[in-house]
Amino acid sequence: MNPMPDPRLPAPDDAVPHDAAPPADPVPRVRGLRLGRVAGVEIRLDRSWFLIAALTVVMYGPVLWRVYPELGWLNLVVALGFAVGLAVSVLVHELAHAAAGRRAGWPVDRIVLTLMGGHTTFGTVRARPLATAVVSLAGPLSNVVLAVVGELLLRGAPDGSAGPWWALAELLVLANWVLGVFNLLPGLPLDGGRVVEALVWAVTRSESRGTAVAAWCGRGIAALLALWVLWTQQWRQPSVLVVSLLVIGFIVVGAGQALRQARLMGTLDAVRADRIARPALEFSPVTPLSVVDATVAAATGDDYRGWVPDVVARDDARGTVGVLDPSLAVRVPDAHRARTGLGDVCRWYPREAVVTGGVAGGELARRMEGARRQWLWVVDDAGHVTGVVHHEDLARHALRG
Repeated sequence: MNPMPDPRLPAPDDAVPHDAAPPADPVPRVRGLRLGRVAGVEIRLDRSWFLIAALTVVMYGPVLWRVYPELGWLNLVVALGFAVGLAVSVLVHELAHAAAGRRAGWPVDRIVLTLMGGHTTFGTVRARPLATAVVSLAGPLSNVVLAVVGELLLRGAPDGSAGPWWALAELLVLANWVLGVFNLLPGLPLDGGRVVEALVWAVTRSESRGTAVAAWCGRGIAALLALWVLWTQQWRQPSVLVVSLLVIGFIVVGAGQALRQARLMGTLDAVRADRIARPALEFSPVTPLSVVDATVAAATGDDYRGWVPDVVARDDARGTVGVLDPSLAVRVPDAHRARTGLGDVCRWYPREAVVTGGVAGGELARRMEGARRQWLWVVDDAGHVTGVVHHEDLARHALRG
């Protein structure tokens, strides 16, 4: 349980200076209520969580009311406390994923608590089977640990301990057992499915094949759960039926998304960076735009039938690489182009935006999406730029596949 508006363009005389901080790619707006940060990780509460909180109160409030009628409306507060406690358990689950991911060298972006639990978003990740399995197991194992600790505390409580708060504690212990064990089931989108994915990936050396196998296992789990609901006639209980349908729907949708991702990655992995890259011409960042214009015009004469080359520059002192942004360059008047340097109209990014020609399309997609980049440089073994891979070209190739 485990996309991009254009930035506002500067006026003609306000081209981004080369000595300013490199502009970041546009960042999509993050939905949900920001709760704060834990260990440096942003925590957000999606609006859908309030639906599951309301459902929890509706389901458990009447039960508690029948057991503790003397408490009256306070029973609803206790039921709400269970919803909050469950959210905290999910948060521990996701923080365990985040901690394990950091140990594996994965940058952690944020944690979002949602209707069906939560998810941890990582930045650009070069995943490997072992790291994927370890990070995936960390979440459910943290809930098992919480459940064991809770059991020990309840057993050590003084005799005669009872009441609604005791019932709440027992419910939270049970919830952590369910979170831990259920998420260990071997099918996507559950954490156990990631372990299956990693195992198949390690054996076949194909991540997309591992994803596909784990997704089909997830569909099998959903089918078995539906049969269990029918066989045991749990569908006669409205509350159980609603929860079961939510869980089954969550698994079916997640498994379907994983299968589509596997097909997409299989298609992308058939192409390499040097085959999809557009040609590029490299200049110094201080090269006047007028010189760049003349060079590109000469390289794309009347007989030229290919892509217009991308214009690129690098700044080794700053450890950045850049690609000319036509929307910035076109705003520089002809009279100013001889004294405007190429670096002033480039989009600059860290050196991590550089790949070699043999990198597969799936890895290109991960690096672009993880860092929200629109393009990647392609270099040869000597470090000379040979082309630029654009996000839209990679997407177009995936759609053709």
